[in-house]
Order: sequence, then structure tokens, then C-alpha cells
Amino acid sequence: MTELTCRLATEADFAALCQFYQDVCDHQSQDEYGADWHWGIYPSESDVKEAIDQKRAVVGIKDGKIASAGILTVGNDPLYSQFTWPTPASDDEIAVLHLYGVHPSFRRQGLSGTLLTFIKDHAKELGCKAIRLDSMAGNVPARRLYEKNGYRFVSQETVHYEDIGDTQVDLLELAL
Repeated sequence: MTELTCRLATEADFAALCQFYQDVCDHQSQDEYGADWHWGIYPSESDVKEAIDQKRAVVGIKDGKIASAGILTVGNDPLYSQFTWPTPASDDEIAVLHLYGVHPSFRRQGLSGTLLTFIKDHAKELGCKAIRLDSMAGNVPARRLYEKNGYRFVSQETVHYEDIGDTQVDLLELAL
């Protein structure tokens, strides 16, 4: 069994990372649970390019393909600033995980923990005290995955996304 190799994405990964997110978005209609992403709106090519350029895109590679990916930013997300979080931290001590996903061809292989550990270690290297994220309310597999990897459920809240409007989400945090 080939292991997952985790690293920051590079310019050479741009086309493959765009295809990864397109594939995840296209597969959502077949998923019982999902993030309700819309390729071209969120995420988009410009989101992927900016994340790569700013060294925020992380990828897990298996068999030469992107099996999992996410975008890790430093600084509290404005969507989250109105909520109470358990870990006290200044904005520059908060990492936020966006667009975390596993390619449909690589699901149920136990790969997520490897990339989530890489993300945790990378956030620590960046001086962060916590990683925060949200998952669609009711997305049981996502919440189970995050909690299995040390994230703590904080609360269920309503946030406003430009592409899908007001949305119920589960807020989760990993103290580092």
C-alpha cells in the first residue's frame, strides 16, 4: 500500500489541484453529505492560484495523484470573529482550514489523518495556537473525521457564504 506524501502545493500542481476540486465538486451530487462547493465560484482557479502562490495549499499525494487537499490560512476568518472559541489566541495565532477534501477515488482508505497531521504540524511551525474550521451542519462523516483527529466541536452557528447564502455549520477547533 502506497503511503500518502504530504507537502505544500507548488505551481506545478496548479492544473492537478484545480482538477481535484472540480472532481470533488462534480461528485457532490452522488454524496449523501458534502460541502456544497461550486467549482468556478468557490473554489475557483483564482482561489487555487492564490493559495499556491501564498504557500497555503496543502496536498496529500498518493500514486502520483492528489488524493486530498486543503487550504490553510493564518488569521481569524471574518466569518468566525463573532463567535466564542475555547482557545484564546490573537489573529496571527489562528489558522483556518478551508476547502479540505478527499478525492472520490481515494475515499475510505484512511488517508485523511495523515494530511490532517501534516496540517497540524505546519500550523504549529507557523506559530499558531489553534486551527479552526467549519463543516456543514449534519455532515456526520466530516465531523466524525475531525473529532477523531483531535478537533473539538465548539457550536453550531449560521454563517453567510457568498455562493450559498445563510448556512448552518458546525464550528470545530483543534488546540495546538
